[in-house]
Amino acid sequence: MMKRMSVILLIIIVALFAVVPARAQDYAASIKLSTMGANLELVRSFSPSFNVRLGAATLSYKANNVASNDQLTVDGDLKLLALTALADWFPWQGSFRLSGGLIVNLNKISMIMTPVKTYNNGNIIYTPEKLGQINADVTFNKVAPYFGIGFGNPTAGSSGLGFTFDLGTYFQQSPKVSMSATKLLQPMESQSGQLQDNLKWFKFYPVLSVGIRYKF
Repeated sequence: MMKRMSVILLIIIVALFAVVPARAQDYAASIKLSTMGANLELVRSFSPSFNVRLGAATLSYKANNVASNDQLTVDGDLKLLALTALADWFPWQGSFRLSGGLIVNLNKISMIMTPVKTYNNGNIIYTPEKLGQINADVTFNKVAPYFGIGFGNPTAGSSGLGFTFDLGTYFQQSPKVSMSATKLLQPMESQSGQLQDNLKWFKFYPVLSVGIRYKF
């Protein structure tokens, strides 16, 4: 029910953004670098105290040998992708704002665990190539509420460039872990449960962003 209401609210915000008549000077665009990745936003002002922002943020990063021991080596693949629908309230009609809204959270972390040792079982030799590998995927709740503060009103003042800053967090709930394996290896259910238990603290995703905006 919560997810359904969140999606409905997101659709309503998009519809308002697109349909409500506005003058050109009520719009702005922002480009940011943040803990969510590279972020692009379109901003619409409804009053001197209220803006709506729609955006997308993405980042992809691969790392080899992020962890290892005498049995396994671990490679990682981080893919961040988030769609944002946020509202800004400027309580004093200045630069400071309170922000809230929804994040469509498509972030995913993938890990590949590969054996590094050869094992002997009688006359049978198990090389790393014969054993295969274990794959672990970490995903998150798809819809997450956001709350934060910020400085800079992209639609205030005259047309041109300006500065924008955000500090906040969104609640993504505890990460979910799924594991699979190839060839002879088989992940145990206890391994998946242990990894998920180790990550249960990661319920809140911190957001820090800085960027520039352009008012049309």
